[in-house]
Amino acid sequence: MTLVSIEGVTKVYRQGEVAVNALRGVDLDVAEGEFTALVGPSGSGKTTLLNVIGALDDVTAGRVVVGGQDLTAMREADRSTYRLFNIGFVFQAYNLVPVLTARENVEFVMVLQGRATAECRLRAMHYLERVGLADMADRLPKALSGGQQQRVAVARALAAGPRLVLADEPTANLDSENAVGLLHLMHELNHEEGMTFLFSTHDPRVMERAERIVTIQDGRISAVDDRGETISR
Repeated sequence: MTLVSIEGVTKVYRQGEVAVNALRGVDLDVAEGEFTALVGPSGSGKTTLLNVIGALDDVTAGRVVVGGQDLTAMREADRSTYRLFNIGFVFQAYNLVPVLTARENVEFVMVLQGRATAECRLRAMHYLERVGLADMADRLPKALSGGQQQRVAVARALAAGPRLVLADEPTANLDSENAVGLLHLMHELNHEEGMTFLFSTHDPRVMERAERIVTIQDGRISAVDDRGETISR
């Protein structure tokens, strides 16, 4: 079953008088349950593609359908609600709330979803434990390293129970041990709970585990490698 369908998507940014073509007529389908890596050089359009799939950026032209919903035809309020309940984000810049503890940051999206306080606390601690940070649950982001903040951001995305996780360079600030552990966790959730993962990455460790690799060059998809099932390492 197709979860994401992108048809003829173009994204043009304006920088003063200059038009920057970030995406140029992209077509891509992502099936439910995929574990897919977007690869390509810096500036190729990987992050922009994640942002339009997650309805964080409007498209200049084309159509983005996620879970049967045409996000490009929705009002912003409806897109925000859809994102809240269906899409998890892991940003390069972490985007943690500085005045909230690690646990409160993980709870944040679930609170917005209207979940009970006890459930938010339970799920937050469960996922902090799974990323190896349960003992740092009461620390503010400023008391965490960059790699630890990244793991909190991953826990926040997973704890909300999304159908689709969009992860922008999720292992970029992690050492080898934590990167491997995090990828193993995501692979487990992909298989056990059917979460769909779409990564932008330069990391060969992510590519090793990806079941599909989509290469982007100059805003266009230049290759798709359907590799089939991979072995979790």
